[in-house]
Amino acid sequence: MKNKWKKKLSVLLAAAMTAGLCACTSGSDSSPDSASQKAPQEDSAPSQEAEGTGQEAQGAQESVSADSPYYGKGYDLEERVNVVLYVLGDAPADMEKVLEEANSKYLIPNLNSTLEIKFLNWSDYQTKYSLVLAGGEDVDLIYTASWCYYNEEAAKGAFKEMDMDFVQKYLPYTYEQQLDVSWDQAKIGDKLYAVPKGNASFSNYDFIVARKDLIDKYQLPEPNDWESFKEFLTGLAKVQVESGVVAMNTNANRNQTLEPYLQAKGYDYFTEGFDYFYNAQNREELPAWDSVVYLYTSDLYLDYAKEMAQLAKAGVWSKDAINDTNDATAYFENGTSGCIGWNFSAIDAGEKLETAQLGTFAVYDVSPDIHMARSRYNGDMIAIATNSKHPERAALVLDYMKSDVDLNRTLLGGIRGEHWDLNEQGQRVALDAAENYSWNSWAWALNRADEPVMAGTDERKLAISESIDSRELFAQVAGFTFDSSVVATELSVVNSIVDEYEYSFSLGIYGDDTETKFGEFKAKLEAAGLDKVTEAMKTQYEAFAAEH
Repeated sequence: MKNKWKKKLSVLLAAAMTAGLCACTSGSDSSPDSASQKAPQEDSAPSQEAEGTGQEAQGAQESVSADSPYYGKGYDLEERVNVVLYVLGDAPADMEKVLEEANSKYLIPNLNSTLEIKFLNWSDYQTKYSLVLAGGEDVDLIYTASWCYYNEEAAKGAFKEMDMDFVQKYLPYTYEQQLDVSWDQAKIGDKLYAVPKGNASFSNYDFIVARKDLIDKYQLPEPNDWESFKEFLTGLAKVQVESGVVAMNTNANRNQTLEPYLQAKGYDYFTEGFDYFYNAQNREELPAWDSVVYLYTSDLYLDYAKEMAQLAKAGVWSKDAINDTNDATAYFENGTSGCIGWNFSAIDAGEKLETAQLGTFAVYDVSPDIHMARSRYNGDMIAIATNSKHPERAALVLDYMKSDVDLNRTLLGGIRGEHWDLNEQGQRVALDAAENYSWNSWAWALNRADEPVMAGTDERKLAISESIDSRELFAQVAGFTFDSSVVATELSVVNSIVDEYEYSFSLGIYGDDTETKFGEFKAKLEAAGLDKVTEAMKTQYEAFAAEH
């Protein structure tokens, strides 16, 4: 699942934040999911930096505004430095305009720095990411994540190792504002190579957006749990000729059933970025190792594969779905799919369906009694490149981007008064130029708990968000990270075998031969060294559990 969920994770994070639903309120310091966020103030300055003396200190101070939160704190800011940040995605049309605003209004007067952002597009970031770090490119900061080469590049020495003295000195306001758990989750073993996001969300939580008009017309069961979801799918498949709608118009690029299935069974990610899950059972305490499974060799997955074969036989999706490269979301938007299983972006698709007057939709949770943990803070991070010429300045720029409310909103949402504004209720309102700079289109690792909610957010979106929030738990296992470098070769082969089989299972391609193919799949994984990967995972986890 690691390779397949990369883009999905990124898109859904952007969508959830677009709706203002990635933690709607700031929590206290006791909450692992939100921090007390505020703009940096001089009276909350770090205590560990040197004060600077004489002409050197005076020159540094004169290079920035006296109103700068970094003024007079002993930082060497005399030289103008351009900080280069690499992120994933496509550059918004007004990116350069927004950067000009961020540089001239914030970064130059306050840090004597400029920010340059370079984009690694979704179509080729997998091939270019390592090259950027190893090929002599000018790079200071780069997006990374548990699913985006964090372990791999850290093991290569591509990311600067940071101790907490460095963090407190050069990321003082970020350190002050973020919870200890966020730093713990970003560590590989006891070493820190990236700065985690400031707010965690339910990025892995999927639900069902279904055609309510068809449910009513054909008197179909509402998909309020896993079994009724399957009944809804098979019932809609039976009337496909009359309705002209495929029950679930899906393809090999969008696995719409696995995440809801795992949720309904009470399983959650054991450690993000890897295909190990545990039976959470609505508990926060550390799980015993015997409750952890490698998904693709488990009876849990075999049962899922068999159920998918039954749905495929019932005609729930096209027999040629495995070869379909079209956007599955578009199928729901244009009225040719009866449902879509995804995150908050699925609701956006439903809104487009209704706007086009092609049908109506409702939102359903197939795991209404299951408590879920928010995504881990290492799901979005920014690392300092080892070959950065100005690592300290890069850290300060990152600190300012994350901690200052106005700069943060400029980078995430564009220019206030041009791309967005706030109404009297403090809700975000999109202005005419918003199409040229959609909110948080690239910078998920910069997110904050105090981002404004979008005015006019669909009530169905708010309702599902409130429901999930009411059932959140704070899983202690979220602090565990796996150092995969010790089994990198084996893991690479294992993941390639998963790539070969997983979508055929999720689309029920093997039919009556599902169990036989599963045995073949399992044998290949074991031969590739899966047992070695699992043993390394177990050893590291048991050491972690012993300390907690």
